[in-house]
Amino acid sequence: MTVSGPKVRDFTDRQRSLSVSVESDPVYEVLLALFVFHGESDHDQYEVGTELALAVQDNGDETLITDIKEMGSWAQLGLPMIGVAHDLPAPRTVATLVAEIRRMDPTVLRSMLLECCGLKPSHGHDKETIERAAQGDQDAVRELFGESEVAGVLERDPEQMREDIASVIERFGDAVGPYLAERQAVLDRDAAATRALAKTMSPDRLVEKVTNGITFEMQPQVSGVLLIPSVSIRPWVVISEHQTLRVFCYSVADEHLEADADAPPAYLVDTFKALGDERRLRILGILAEGDLGLKEIAERVDLAKSTTHHHMGILRRAGLVRVIIGRDDQRYSLRRDSVPETGRLLEAFLAARPADQEPREDQT
Repeated sequence: MTVSGPKVRDFTDRQRSLSVSVESDPVYEVLLALFVFHGESDHDQYEVGTELALAVQDNGDETLITDIKEMGSWAQLGLPMIGVAHDLPAPRTVATLVAEIRRMDPTVLRSMLLECCGLKPSHGHDKETIERAAQGDQDAVRELFGESEVAGVLERDPEQMREDIASVIERFGDAVGPYLAERQAVLDRDAAATRALAKTMSPDRLVEKVTNGITFEMQPQVSGVLLIPSVSIRPWVVISEHQTLRVFCYSVADEHLEADADAPPAYLVDTFKALGDERRLRILGILAEGDLGLKEIAERVDLAKSTTHHHMGILRRAGLVRVIIGRDDQRYSLRRDSVPETGRLLEAFLAARPADQEPREDQT
């Protein structure tokens, strides 16, 4: 007996591509600054953490800091509110976000915050209990949180909690707004450079480039990537999600903090520096034949292991090689997907320059 399966004609997109958005609207930096400020004992972990704290102390109203502390863990709402801000039309500002929060159904807002705490049926939590907690049922709140600070905040009336959240964000924005406004040009420069990069590489490679090494594995439920440059969170990368979007808030690159608009980006300098040495080109040629350990590479190029290790570091920072860490050894491999990028990186940098720019006085 012959058994035949169904005849299938598959028209699905096997090379599904992710959408990529790069946004630097002012509201994002305020929300990330709130995320940084909330961890009062951790301010020294951030380059501008102490400056942010001083801005809040100097410019905030009498009860702002107390109200943020009373919010407890919910003062981290800088992160879940990023998704709400993203859904707004540009330009996204604190004022438009606060207005949107005040329009939100408080049950929907509480559901979103609960989800951001990891309370999801997919994580083993009871769906009905989560729904009751979102609606304001205090027994459900205590069942989920016990006597923690978060439970205390959720014990507020849902509409009052919504107003408290809107008020804290609004007043915090008033306090740090002037300080952060000075950095908006920096954020816009970085975002423009990242958009240019997005035209030259895949979303996962772009994430790795702007986050300085964080790899991103595309999953079926993820529809896109949202990239947000920030000065406030330097030197950290903060990863969150909004619906089917993966959100990467990344530290602004060093070169964009400088006022020199003509300076080439560090990634471009690193790439061509790596390629500008005969020994490093030889190493790339050797790795094109297959993965090798440091000792084997050093022997092939006739260099000391320490010198070879130095060259491998330069190639790795340029994204041209990857390190493979095994159980007993460490090997290097060529990143073939990065090789075609070198020309595109230079093209993207040149394309960002104004074509008919008037010469400066020192050029005449």
